[in-house]
Amino acid sequence: MNNKTLNLTLQSLPNSIITETLCDSKLDGVVIDTEHGYFNNETLVQCIQIATLMNKKAIVRFTDLNKTLIRMCLDNGASGVIFSTIETVEQAKLAIEYCKYPKHKGIRGSSLCRENSWGRKEMSNRIPIIIGQIETKNGVDNLEELTKLEFDYFLIGPYDLSASLGCTAEWNNQIYKQYLNTIKVKISENRLGMFLPSIKDINNYINNKSLSPSLLVWGLDVDFIKTCVELYIKL
Repeated sequence: MNNKTLNLTLQSLPNSIITETLCDSKLDGVVIDTEHGYFNNETLVQCIQIATLMNKKAIVRFTDLNKTLIRMCLDNGASGVIFSTIETVEQAKLAIEYCKYPKHKGIRGSSLCRENSWGRKEMSNRIPIIIGQIETKNGVDNLEELTKLEFDYFLIGPYDLSASLGCTAEWNNQIYKQYLNTIKVKISENRLGMFLPSIKDINNYINNKSLSPSLLVWGLDVDFIKTCVELYIKL
């Protein structure tokens, strides 16, 4: 792994032992996925706690701009957030405002919470890692304006992006390649991220690097388990 790259993996199973297992590695942390995962509030907070107590990143991915859920995760010490399917400047600005306190031009409310050690630390200073996920044609078409906003990274979702272009998982399709090239031009490498959902995608990335991202999300917990079962039991 490149030490200059933020290396994460995606967790969809709502269990803190899964978090602990994934964080007990050379990875920098986990993406706790509320978009396709199965978390309730209690398990979500437990997984954030485990990752951060192990000095790893706990990044939570959200499907929509749920102000209450975003606040709960940040109050409990989440290192950052990923906003799925960012497409417009208006949507992106609101997402960023939800993550920042008023002193940083946001609208996030303050409270005594885990993030500030229940009031023992400064209550409104931290700015989390904020990531916009680009996974549609509209998102790419609006990239020039989106990159002017204060996202730390833009994470490319290859499956949804290719689907929005009418060529799902056709990585050699010329339209998909054209949009990847647009992304390379408009997003600097230090803000570029890539999600590699499966072991197959990881191998394809390693063998055919066309991007040099500074954020990589390597696979997901369910696929790792399935792959190991198939490898060892030969099913």
